[in-house]
Order: sequence, then structure tokens, then C-alpha cells
Amino acid sequence: MDLNQLLIFAKVAENQSFTKAAAELHMEKSTVSNKISQLESRLGVRLLNRTTRSVTLTEAGAGYYQYCQQIVESAAEADQFASNLGDEAVGLLRVSVSMDFGQLFIRNLIKPFLKANPKVELELILENRLVDLVRERIDLALRIGRGSLGDSSLIAKKILNAEIGVYASPEYINQHGELKSIKELSQFEFIEFTMGETFSIPIKKADVTYQFEPKGRLKVNDMIAAKEAARSSLGMVILPTVIANEEIRNKQLIPALTDCQFPTFSLYAVYPSRQWIPAKLKVFLQYLDHIDEYLP
Repeated sequence: MDLNQLLIFAKVAENQSFTKAAAELHMEKSTVSNKISQLESRLGVRLLNRTTRSVTLTEAGAGYYQYCQQIVESAAEADQFASNLGDEAVGLLRVSVSMDFGQLFIRNLIKPFLKANPKVELELILENRLVDLVRERIDLALRIGRGSLGDSSLIAKKILNAEIGVYASPEYINQHGELKSIKELSQFEFIEFTMGETFSIPIKKADVTYQFEPKGRLKVNDMIAAKEAARSSLGMVILPTVIANEEIRNKQLIPALTDCQFPTFSLYAVYPSRQWIPAKLKVFLQYLDHIDEYLP
């Protein structure tokens, strides 16, 4: 058995491209193609359907890929175990985070982390989507709310609780008046934050809870963009306080309904459960334990 063939096949299957697989493996495309042909010949079954425009897995190839993926992941874990024999964190750390929180981390957390760990390379994957950590070889993802992890092999560690509030720019308040009570919420234009579905927010005063669904003409799927829209007086906005703290201090955004109780949200560090956690990930998790010290 040629284990290189399994690795090459896994890369082709993962990328659905001979060209991309060859680039990642630093090999000639012809070499990759020959290795796949040799593998199919040895197994006596076609693993890939090839056209001039695409490469897809056959039914046999899809099943075979699952086994190859396990072998590749085990080999990667073996490498990580070897690197963990030393106390120093080294290697590439891949972290998935939403666009809005990514901007906060780059400015506040990433700089001290990289300075303290000169042999760690950090790749931030900034996307507002739920990534597949194992399939995409991501070491850690930061997710709002635990919800369903979708994979029992994942670990979710709460790293932050943050309050939510209602904010508006001074200019917007001058033009439209001050929001003084829960009952007035529907009278104001809101920047609508969307992530593929609508949501309502429970706002409590005394013993009464009001379910409010922010609605507005402007809809965005990024909290930083929602904040900037509120600063530009395009409407009021409901945001985590940690996102708006700097603007609040500078009086660019003014809190409303300060006598009401808003829900909190939790930020989780989600990572694959492994027998050996790489030193680079251990160190990053230690930084996340003190994330409130780095955020504005």
C-alpha cells in the first residue's frame, strides 16, 4: 500500500480539483493524476469522475474518501503530538471567526498573541458561516451561542458573556426624538441584523417581558456594518455592548432604554476533541480565557 496515494486522493477529493491538490501538495499536476490512476488500478474501481471542467467522487470514491480522511487526520495528529513534546508553541493555527468579531480580535487580541508566540503562524478565516472544523482542517472556531455543534467530537468552551443594548447616534436622536419606553420601539427605524432568518429579542422591565423583532429598511449581516450604519444615523441598532463600547465612550452612540434588562449572549471557542491538543492551540485557548482584558 502506497500511503502517498491515499494522501493525494484525499487532497483531490477535498478540493475537487487536480490543479488545487497539486498546488497544496507542491507536486506536478501530472504526478497527481498518475498517482490517482495507479490507486484506481490497484483497487480495481473508479474513484473519481473526471471532465474537462470538474472532478467529482463516484459512489465508491465517496466511501473510500471517508477512510482516507481518517488516515490523513491521524497522521496530522501524530505530527501534532511530536510537536507537543516541546513546551514551545509552533506551526500554523487556523481560526474561524465571524467578520465582526474578527475585526475586534485583530486589533486587540491577535497582536499580543503573535508577539508572545513568534513561532506560531495564524490564519484567520473571516466568514459569517458555520464551518466544518474537521473537514476544513480548522483548529478552532469562535461561535455565538452554543446551539447544536452538529458533531459530538467537538468541544465548546464558553469564553465570554456579553450584554446587549439599544443604541442610536446623537444626530438620529435629534431628528427623531429619544426612545423612552419599550412601547415606543415600533415607532423607530432599526438597522436590521440578518443571518438568514429573523429573530426576536426579549426585553424586560419589572415583571413584563416584551418580545421585539427589529425591523428596518436597511438589512446587514455584519454587526460592524450595523454599528457604522447607526453611527451614520440610518436608524437605531441592537448590538452586543462589546461591539459598541468604543463608540459609547466617544458619545458617537447613545444607549437607550437603560432602565430595561436585555439578554446576554455567549461566545464559545469550539474545537475538535483530540487525544493530543497542539501546544499552539493550548496557548491560544489560554489567551481566550482572558479575552475580556483585550477587548475594548
